[in-house]
Amino acid sequence: MRNFKKEKLESGLILLTEKKSYFNSVSIGLWIKTGSAYEPVALSGMSHFIEHLLFKGTKKRTYRDINKEIDLMGGALNAFTGTELTCLYTRVLSENYANAIDLLIDIMFNSTFLEGEIEKEKGVILQEISGALDDPLDYSSELFHKNFYGSSPFAYPILGTKETVASFDRKKILDYFYSNYAPQNMVISIAGNFDRDKVVKSICGCMDKISKRFVNRMSAIETDTAKNYGEFIKEKDLEQTHVFIGFDGIKKTDEDYYALEVLNTLIGGSVSSMLFQEVRENRGLAYSIYSNASFHKFDGYIYIYEGVSPEKFKLSKELIFNIMDGLALGNIGDEEIINAKRHVSDSFLLGTESVSYTMNGNAISEIYRNKYVSKAQILKNIDSVDGLAIKRVSKRLFSNKENRNISVLGRVA
Repeated sequence: MRNFKKEKLESGLILLTEKKSYFNSVSIGLWIKTGSAYEPVALSGMSHFIEHLLFKGTKKRTYRDINKEIDLMGGALNAFTGTELTCLYTRVLSENYANAIDLLIDIMFNSTFLEGEIEKEKGVILQEISGALDDPLDYSSELFHKNFYGSSPFAYPILGTKETVASFDRKKILDYFYSNYAPQNMVISIAGNFDRDKVVKSICGCMDKISKRFVNRMSAIETDTAKNYGEFIKEKDLEQTHVFIGFDGIKKTDEDYYALEVLNTLIGGSVSSMLFQEVRENRGLAYSIYSNASFHKFDGYIYIYEGVSPEKFKLSKELIFNIMDGLALGNIGDEEIINAKRHVSDSFLLGTESVSYTMNGNAISEIYRNKYVSKAQILKNIDSVDGLAIKRVSKRLFSNKENRNISVLGRVA
């Protein structure tokens, strides 16, 4: 932990730094504690829209300047929007980190949001929405979240809808931006080879120049995350039927977090998992099948996805439910648990070879747990998962057969 430091800067920004002097690069992420779940329904897609606009020019840089500058650093500059978080991030050689910090902070806090760029970006995002609707996997994922979360903001598409995006104007954008993107609502996480004192000086110097219009007026996130259960079928003439099966999950700070990470690997998170081996390898019912666990601030879920031919839908669904029922009854071998734990811990160790992985992990721990979790502690937490923990969380999540959501896009034979 001696290489990790946390500090609250005068601007209200939380700074996390972890020095890794044996690397030749630095990863920097500006994390905003907002996303699609914070948006009123009339502003659905606003966070994602703002993410796009941040790259369109600032008071001192045009969008061409931004692209040229990051290219000359030999680095990568990107962003993503989720349900609860938005992140603007870059990775550059160590010698360029001061310039990269200046660029990131300028983009985040000094973007101009010009009318012409807003109108152009509407067209881009409307095409992105159309593309998602044309892609069966993207569309089936959107339908699953809508069916599963019902009227909760977690059901809203991150991209928004064609109607909401078309309604955005500069005033709406600026009102939302200055209320939700204040420094007090952000974490900047940096990992790699750098001089920490110079980092602090560089950030503080850049923050002195930002607008005084930022006022943290964020609305509270939706805590009513009651889900819908049952079977929802959207018929469409496709060669393959896309199936999402959702189960209740847990929040990120739950005591069973690491147990569920191991359990997810055992269910469908690897090529040696139960689902992959039984549904694909042994029965040949699906080419693509996997599971994933998602963790939110107040809840979470675990889902299984498979792409099958219409005539194999019912058989594969029955097989999946048989596997889940067996898990709920504790039908899990010790060797399977040991192998899943090894997969999780080894994947984590491989991840720590990346400064970006470390930067991301530190930010997530701060935002959700308000503390630093060391590599040694994470490995200890994984190692402490035993058969009792796996059986406990399996029973907890899968024993109620009524609490399942099956969302289907395609033909059902």
